[in-house]
Amino acid sequence: MKKILTCLCMCASVFFGFGQTTGTIKGKLTDTLSKQTLKDASVTVLNAGDSTLEMAGLSKADGSFEIGNIPFGSYIVHVAFQGFDPFYRNISLSKTNAVHDLGNIILHVHENDLGMVTVTQSPITVRNDTIEYNASSFKTKPNAVVEDLLKKFPGMDVDKNGGVKAQGETVQRILVNGKRFFGDDPKLATKNLPPDIVDKIQVFDDLSDQSKFTGFDDGNRVKTINITTKKDKQKGYFGKAVAGAGDNGTYDESINLHRMNGNQQIAIVGQANNINKQSFTSQDFLNGGNGGGRGRSGGGGAGITTSLAGGLNYRDTWGSKTDVSGSYFYNDQRTNSEQETRTQNILKQDSSSYNERERNSLRSNRNHRINFNIESKPDSNNSWVFRPNISFQQAVPSSSSSNLTTADPDGKLVNRSASTSSGTNSGFNINGSNLQFRHRFAKKARTVSLDLGFSAGTNNSQGYNYSINDFFRPVSKTDTLNQYYISKSNSFSFSPTLSYTEPIGRNQILEFNYNFSYSRNNSSNNTYRFNKQTGTYSTFDSLFSNSYNFTSTSNRGSLNYRLQGTKYNFSLGSGIQFTEQNSLNTTKNIQVINKFTNFTPTANFQYNFSKTRNLRVNYNGRTGQPSIQQLQPLVTTSDSINFQIGNPDLKPQFTHSLRVLYHSFDPVTQRVFMFTVNASAVHNDIQSSVIQNANGGRTSTSVNLDGTYAISGYLNYGFPLKNPKSNLNFTTNVNYNQAQTLVNKQSNFTRNTQLSQTIKWTTNLKDNFDMNFSATTSYTIARNSLQSTQNANYYSQSFSTEATYYTDNGWIVSADFDYTYTGNRTGGFSASVPLLNPSIAKQFLKNNAGELRLSVFDLLNQNQSVTRSVTGSTIQDQRSTVLTRYAMLTFTYNLRQFGAKPKRRPFMQATPRNGNGGGMIRQGGGRPGGMRGGRNEE
Repeated sequence: MKKILTCLCMCASVFFGFGQTTGTIKGKLTDTLSKQTLKDASVTVLNAGDSTLEMAGLSKADGSFEIGNIPFGSYIVHVAFQGFDPFYRNISLSKTNAVHDLGNIILHVHENDLGMVTVTQSPITVRNDTIEYNASSFKTKPNAVVEDLLKKFPGMDVDKNGGVKAQGETVQRILVNGKRFFGDDPKLATKNLPPDIVDKIQVFDDLSDQSKFTGFDDGNRVKTINITTKKDKQKGYFGKAVAGAGDNGTYDESINLHRMNGNQQIAIVGQANNINKQSFTSQDFLNGGNGGGRGRSGGGGAGITTSLAGGLNYRDTWGSKTDVSGSYFYNDQRTNSEQETRTQNILKQDSSSYNERERNSLRSNRNHRINFNIESKPDSNNSWVFRPNISFQQAVPSSSSSNLTTADPDGKLVNRSASTSSGTNSGFNINGSNLQFRHRFAKKARTVSLDLGFSAGTNNSQGYNYSINDFFRPVSKTDTLNQYYISKSNSFSFSPTLSYTEPIGRNQILEFNYNFSYSRNNSSNNTYRFNKQTGTYSTFDSLFSNSYNFTSTSNRGSLNYRLQGTKYNFSLGSGIQFTEQNSLNTTKNIQVINKFTNFTPTANFQYNFSKTRNLRVNYNGRTGQPSIQQLQPLVTTSDSINFQIGNPDLKPQFTHSLRVLYHSFDPVTQRVFMFTVNASAVHNDIQSSVIQNANGGRTSTSVNLDGTYAISGYLNYGFPLKNPKSNLNFTTNVNYNQAQTLVNKQSNFTRNTQLSQTIKWTTNLKDNFDMNFSATTSYTIARNSLQSTQNANYYSQSFSTEATYYTDNGWIVSADFDYTYTGNRTGGFSASVPLLNPSIAKQFLKNNAGELRLSVFDLLNQNQSVTRSVTGSTIQDQRSTVLTRYAMLTFTYNLRQFGAKPKRRPFMQATPRNGNGGGMIRQGGGRPGGMRGGRNEE
C-alpha cells in the first residue's frame, strides 16, 4: 500500500511539474542607514520586452514580499519606497527556476543631487477617509480642464452642467493645495485649471474647523476635493485666453491667468458669452437656482443665458505663522426662458385637476461674492481662524404666463388666466462665517477652543402682479388682480460653541461641548391695489400685508467620548438642547411662544482593515428650524387663483441620519470597490397641506407631519482593461423616499423609488486617441396612497460619448454625442433627444500654444429639455426652451511658463499594461499639510 501511495505521489509530482506554467518572486527589504525593514514598499513585476505591468504587491511588516502566479518569462523587478532610490533587477522564471529569491535587498537613501528617476505611481490610494487619485495615471485630451480628468476617475461623475459627484454625493468644495479656491465654488476650479499641473486629486468629507481641531465629528461634513499641484508646477505662470464668434450672433470669450510662487498663488478669471457656457456657480441667494449651462461646450441647459463674469483669487503665507487667502467674484447673467408645463393635481381618491401653462420669463442677476480666510499660529499652543463670506446681489425678474385648468370626471374647463409680473430684488448675505480661537495645554490631548459662528442678511423686493382670471365653476365670473408690493426682510444669527477635551486614558478622550444659538428674522410685506380713480397703487390691501418678527434661542450641552486604536476610531456622544421660539405678528399684535427639548445623539466608527480598505459609520440627530417664509402668516399670490399662507405654529423638525461608507482598492489587480448607504427619518417634518378651491385654484401652507423616511444606496465597482488600455466602471444607485402631505385635509403618503445603473468606459491610451463612454438607465416607481389609480412608472435612458483623435502635427478631431430618451410621460412630453457636437482644430505656434477650432453645437438640430417632478400632491412635466444649432470659430492661446525642470536619470519609464501607471509607490500620502480629517493634533 505504501509503495502504491509513493508511486501515486511521484506521478502527481511529475504531472504537476510538467503542468506548471507560473512562478514566484520573493525577497526582503532593508535600508542603508538603520538596516530597518521597510513596510508597504511597492514591488512591481514588469515585462522585460515592453515594460508593461504583470503583477504588483506590497512588502509586509518585516520587509518581506512574495508575488506568485507569475507566468514564466523574463521580467524586471522594480521596488520603490518614498525617500529611497528605486531598485531594478532583471530576472527569469522557468520550470527550472520557478521560485526566484532575490534575498536581502538594500535600498539606498535618495540624494537630491543625483537627479530623479521617473517612477509612475499607483492610480488610486485609499487612506483612512481619503481616496487619492494619481492624475498622471489617467490620460486626457489636449487642452483639457480638471473636469475632464474627473470624468476618468472611478466613483466620480460630472453632469452636463459641470456638477461633480463623488461616491454618489455632490461635491460642494474644492481646495487647491489644501486651501480654498474662490470660496466654495467648485466649478471655478474644475473648469479653469488644466490637468497637466495636477499631481493628486484627493476626495474626502471635510469637517468643520472645530471638529478638525478637537477630533470629534459634529456632523457638519462637506464632500470635498483637494487638488495638489506638481512640485515643478508650483513656480511659474499658466493660463488660457479664448475668443470665439459664431452664427446667429453667438460669441464666447474667456481668460484665466494663474501665477504660482511657492505658497503664493494668484488667479484671475473672466468670461463673456451667450451660449450657456458657465464656468462658475450662480449662488443666487435671493431666488435660488442657477442659470442655464452645459459645461465647457455650452448650450444644453434650460433657457438661454448671457453671462459676464470675472474674479480674483489670492493666497499667500505672511511671515512664518499666518496663511491668508481671499477671493472676489462678480457675475452678471441674463436668462431668457420659455416653458410649457402640464401639471396633474391630486384632489381626492377619485378625482384630479389638470393645469396647462405657458410661461415666458426674463431674469437679470448681478452678484458680488467676497470670501476671505486667515489662519494664524502665534506659537505651538495657540492658533486662530477667521472666515468671513459676504455676497451682494441685485435681480430684475419679469414673466408672463397663460394658464387653463380642467378637472375630472368630465374634463371641462374650470378656470383660465393670463398674468404678468415684474420687480426688483436686492440684498446682501453674510453666511457660513466664523471666528475660532484654539489652545493646546502642555498635557497631551488637552485642548480648549471657542468657535464664534455668525450670519446676517437682508432681502428687499418690490414689484407688480397683474392677472385676468376667468372662472367657470361653480359660477362664471371674471376677476382681475392688479397689485404693487414692497417686501423687506432682515436676519441675524450668532452661535458660539465652547469645547474642552481631556484625555482620560491611553488613546481615550472626553469632550465637553456647549453651544448657544440665537437667530432673529424680521419681515415686512405691504401690498397695494390699483386705484382706478387716482391711477396709482394707493389702496392698501390688508389681506396680502403683514409684519412679522421671529426669534429662536437655544442652549445645547453635550458630552462625547472617543477611543482611537491602531486600526479603528470610535466616538459616542449625546447632548440635550433647549429651544425657545418667539413669534410676534406685529400687524395683529399676536405673540406666540413655544418651547422644545431635544436630545442630540451622535456616534462615529471607523475601521481600517488595511491601508487600502476601510469602513466608516456615522450617526447623528439634529434639529431644523422653519424659515421665516414658512412661519409668517402672510397670504401671497400672483394670479388670484393659487395662494400660499404661512403657519406661525410650526415646530422645529428633528432628523435622524445614518451613513455607512466602505472603500476598497486592490493594488495588485487595481480594482476599486466602494459603496455608500444613507438613511434618514424626520420627526415633525415640515411638509405641505393643499386645499383645492372651488374655482380650481389651490391654497397651500406648511404643516408638521411624521412619516418622512429616506434611504439611498450607491455602489461602484471598477477595474482596468489591458486591451485596449482603459478603465471600466459600474455604478448602481437605489433611492427610496416616503413623505406625508395633506390634500384637502386627507393624508397622502407618496413613496418614490428610483433605480439607476451606469456603465462608464474611459480610455487611457498612449496613442493619439481619447474616448469616454457612459450609458445610464433609470427607472422610477411613483406611488401615492390617496389616489392609487394615478400611480406611475416611468423611465429614462441616456448615452454619452466623447471621442477625440489628435495627430502629432497638431490636428484635433472630436465629437460629443449625447442621446436621451424619456418614456411613459403625459402626452407630448416623452422625448428622444440626440445631441451631436463635432469640432475640428489645428494647433500651432511654439509648443502648440495656439489653437484654431471650428465647432458645431447640436448639428442635428434636435436639442430640447424635458423634465418631470413628483410631489405629494402633483405630477408635473415641463418642456423648456434651449439653445439650438450654431457654428463657431474659436481661437485659444495657452500659456505655460514654469521654473527649470529637474534632470532625470537616463532610464526607461515603466508604463503598465493596463494603462493606469506603472510600479506603485508605497500606499499612503493622505492629505496635504494642515488637513487632518478629524483626528486630534497631538
